[in-house]
Amino acid sequence: MQPEFALHASAAEALDLLYQHRLLSTSQLHELLTPYARRSVVRLLDGLADRELATAVRLRTRPGGWGQRLWFLTQLGAEVVESVPDRAETRRRLLTPALAGGVLQAHTLAVNDVGIAFVRAARQHNHDFGPYSWRHEIAHDLGRRAGRSSGQVIADSVLRYWMPLPAGRIAVRYRFVELDRANRLVDDVAGKLARYALLRDVWGERRAAGRTEEHGPGWPMLYRHFPGIIVVLANAARANLQRRLANLLALCRADPELGSPDGVSVSFVFFDELMAQGPFAPIFWRLEGERPVNWLGQEGDRLPTEAAEEVGAG
Repeated sequence: MQPEFALHASAAEALDLLYQHRLLSTSQLHELLTPYARRSVVRLLDGLADRELATAVRLRTRPGGWGQRLWFLTQLGAEVVESVPDRAETRRRLLTPALAGGVLQAHTLAVNDVGIAFVRAARQHNHDFGPYSWRHEIAHDLGRRAGRSSGQVIADSVLRYWMPLPAGRIAVRYRFVELDRANRLVDDVAGKLARYALLRDVWGERRAAGRTEEHGPGWPMLYRHFPGIIVVLANAARANLQRRLANLLALCRADPELGSPDGVSVSFVFFDELMAQGPFAPIFWRLEGERPVNWLGQEGDRLPTEAAEEVGAG
C-alpha cells in the first residue's frame, strides 16, 4: 500500500530533489528551492525530519570538526516520492547514514555543486537549466561485440542545458561530467576518458541504424549530439591539481582516440574556479588549443551568438 501524505508544494519539491540528487546540504537545497528564504528552508527540512521522510548527517570538515547538515531521504520518503502518479522515472538508490557520512559524501556533494554552478549561470542568462537538469551515475551499455559484452561507461553525471540562439533558434548542450578528486591514478582517469571514444562509436552506429533497430543499447537515442566531457579537478588538499592537469592533458593528447582533431571533446576545469566564476568564464582547458576557454569552447566570457552556429549544436 502506498503511503499517503498531504505535503505542501515546497515540501514535495524538497523530497523530489533529495530523491533526484541523493545528498544535498542545507545551503544547496536553499539555492535550488529559491525563492524560499533560508530560514524557511530550515523549517521545511526540520518538518520533513519530524515526519521521518528525510534525515541528515553532519558535513565532515576537518578532523574532529563538523559543518552543516546534509540531507537524504528515508525509505518512507522515497516511497512518498514514488507514489506520485506517472513519474518520469523511478531511480531508487537510498543512502544509509554510514554512506552519507562516509566516502561518498564529498563526491556526491561536489557533483551537485557542479550542477548548481550551471543552475546559477542559466538563471543569470535566462537559459533552461534547472534543479532536474542533471542526473547522477548514468550507465551507458556498450552492447556486444564478437558475441561478448563490451561493458559499460558510467558517467558521474549527465547535464542537459538548453539555450536560445539567434533568429529564434534553440540548442541543447549535453555534457558528461567526470569528477576527479585525485583518488585515482592519472593514467586510470585517462583510461576511462578513452573509453568514451568507444562510447561515441556505439552512439554513431546506433543512431545510424535508427529507432527500428531491435538489438543494441537504447541510450544513444537520448542524445541528439554526442556529449562532450567535462572533467572537474577537485580536492586540492590531496594533490597538486596544476600538475595533475598537465599530466592528464599530456596523456589524453597522446591517445589517438582523444587527441585527434575529430576525437571526443574533453575539457578540464578546476572545481574552485568553476564555483567562483561559473561555466561561461574562460577557465576550461581543452585537448586542442593552448588557451583557456569557456565550457562551450569559446575564448572570453561571452555567450554563443555566432549566426553560423547550427540548431542543436553540442
